[in-house]
Amino acid sequence: MMFRSVAADVLYLQRQRTRPVRKQLKKIVKSRSTKSSVGDIITPDNPLNVVVAGGGLAGLLTAISLRNAGMKVTVVEKARSYLPLGGPIQLAPNGLGTLKAIDEKLYDEVHKVSRPFWGTESGLNDGISGEPMFKFDAITDLPEEFDLPFAVCIDRSDLQKILLANLLEDAEVQLEMSSTFVSYKTLASGQVCVNLEDGRQLKADLLVGADGIWSRVRSQMFKELPGVRNAKVSASFTGFKLYSGLPLLKTKNFFTTGYCAFLGPDNYFVICPDKFGFVQWYAFVKSPPNSENKINCKNFLQKAFENWCSEVTELIEATNNDEIEQRDVWDRPPSVLKSWASDNIVLVGDSCHATMPNIGQGCGIAFEDSYLLVKILKKAKFRTEIPKLLQVFYRKRIVRTAIIQGLGRLNSEAIKILTPLLPIRSVVDIVLGPILPLIFRIQFAYCYLFCPEKVAADASIELAKEMNNRHEKDSEASWCSSKATQQV
Repeated sequence: MMFRSVAADVLYLQRQRTRPVRKQLKKIVKSRSTKSSVGDIITPDNPLNVVVAGGGLAGLLTAISLRNAGMKVTVVEKARSYLPLGGPIQLAPNGLGTLKAIDEKLYDEVHKVSRPFWGTESGLNDGISGEPMFKFDAITDLPEEFDLPFAVCIDRSDLQKILLANLLEDAEVQLEMSSTFVSYKTLASGQVCVNLEDGRQLKADLLVGADGIWSRVRSQMFKELPGVRNAKVSASFTGFKLYSGLPLLKTKNFFTTGYCAFLGPDNYFVICPDKFGFVQWYAFVKSPPNSENKINCKNFLQKAFENWCSEVTELIEATNNDEIEQRDVWDRPPSVLKSWASDNIVLVGDSCHATMPNIGQGCGIAFEDSYLLVKILKKAKFRTEIPKLLQVFYRKRIVRTAIIQGLGRLNSEAIKILTPLLPIRSVVDIVLGPILPLIFRIQFAYCYLFCPEKVAADASIELAKEMNNRHEKDSEASWCSSKATQQV
């Protein structure tokens, strides 16, 4: 059986006219001595078999990218079903350009259910007076200057639905719901055995850990204690507890706001208009780690932001208490001393480089992982090359992701420093006014300019105009419907 497989591999090499067959044959025969269970050579009839642990945004797009490259993919997800959970997130130009490079259809579908940042203003405001402090003009200027897609705001659930529909178009892709990853084991054959909670075992050539910040794949690879209960050991607390809401409200700057952060004593408050007239808000409240959740969040927040500007207080007032979510905000320090890859196992997304939400890059750099991982894997002709290529992937990603993680944490620390200085706003404006716009531009440029597929500025602007027209019509209709319902 072994020599029959070798003969088949040699025939394939002759057809492909690759390197001299004799050199390739030596490599094949050598690999057969230790890997008789799986043909070492990768062919269209014998593609890589990959298990993706985690069916979130990073896991779904990684699976799509792997599938598009001709690999056999199984996604294991612990949830019973996908629910429409999660508010709007920012998908920056680098994330959109990566999405376009992976699958043009995904790029088109995203723009049907999102709103653009083009034509809006974003920046930092004084949380007490409401007055603008610094603008983020680079968010709209850079895409137009460098032919990048404009950043969009899209509901996490909508993006998840788009990715899921695309993935399931191919009947060959297996999506295993209610399947909780427990552990893995590298086999003598070079394969990896994935153990699930229900006792099943899946064998694969490669395991991709895309199971989030509390990744079980990571905990085994890094020999860390798993789960949020051990967060102090495996992650870094940012100093904030996050409260969020999504009320239906027609604010005075709804159509002209991209996103705006209001700074005040100890806390800050972020506003991001969503589709259909809803407004996503996030209250970052300075807190100790693992602090108890509030029973009445609305009452707590009304007291915490009592003297803040009306843009903040009206959103808290418009939100029902049972609709306010709360959680501690954790991130991870860059893993510069330990690789995200081990043997035939690799991490992507939040499992290896969770970032602060204030940088707006969590989804974007996870999508970059999906794109680059598959681009590198496609170079493999033999399964024995996979561990080496995974280390190449790590080395190509660690510097960029570490810098973006650092920028997110730096932004958070800068806010902590800046908020006590608000009583002397005039001094802050004089000292930082000329500097911060340049700093913001450099920061956004570094994040945005990784863009494998560019879009002409004229085409992006026309698309953004169509999206804004739809956004305005949908929002006005939603507000009118709500008003009519209240009157009845």
